[in-house]
Amino acid sequence: MKNQERKPIIAEAVQLSYTKGFYRFFCKTTAAIYAVIMAILTTAGSVVRGAAAEKLVSCIWVVNHTARKLEGICSVSTSVHDNCFCAAWKKVKGCICAHCYAYNQQTRQTGLKEHNILNGFILRNVLIPVCAFKKLILIFPYLRIESFGDVANLTQARNYIRLIKAFPAKRCAIWTKNIAIWDKAFKLEGKPENTTFVLSSPFLNKPYEESILEKYPFIDHIFTVFTKEYIRKHSIVINCGGKKCMHCIKEKTNCYFRGGPLYVNELKK
Repeated sequence: MKNQERKPIIAEAVQLSYTKGFYRFFCKTTAAIYAVIMAILTTAGSVVRGAAAEKLVSCIWVVNHTARKLEGICSVSTSVHDNCFCAAWKKVKGCICAHCYAYNQQTRQTGLKEHNILNGFILRNVLIPVCAFKKLILIFPYLRIESFGDVANLTQARNYIRLIKAFPAKRCAIWTKNIAIWDKAFKLEGKPENTTFVLSSPFLNKPYEESILEKYPFIDHIFTVFTKEYIRKHSIVINCGGKKCMHCIKEKTNCYFRGGPLYVNELKK
């Protein structure tokens, strides 16, 4: 193994340890960080198994939401603060990412950011077997993939698919703007039957055309944010507003189920 091949991941681990406010959290998860490095993580996509895999999974932070919009739903997310894909979109004029609530929330809540940064470090750098993901504690029957960030590489997307496969009895929904990565991941891992795919439109007031399903038939819903002015002018129906996700889940017509409306529209906050 060449030393220069190890440097990117070792450097990421070191940088992770010096993140503002991260030191106390890093001390608790040093074993996980070194498990990644010692698992020969020279390039993204390396595989770790057995006790090392279970140790890594034990350090993945799951939010079991008990309040607000996602009440009754579990979620596994990463941070937008260290995601190059999110950073690139944030600079694009007219992109909804310029108004990212997750970026602002994680800036205020450093603990949330720290946990999600570690999630990203683990999920982006090593492929974990399905059996190891069964160690996660998901107390609710619904799982959302990425309520804060997005996938940054193929390894992360493949890990999310494996995580979903570990819980076939749960209804899972994937939110993303990075559809090209997911296309590659589904070709390698398959799309689980208990999963819906929600493609998030990157621009305000500009939903994807329905024709995109011809290229990516695995899309179940298209999520778009609209401004008040555009809604009034074009009579847009908002079917995802202030109500909690569980309201639509009870009717089995929302993002966690296939079928129902293709377009999911929300008012810009």
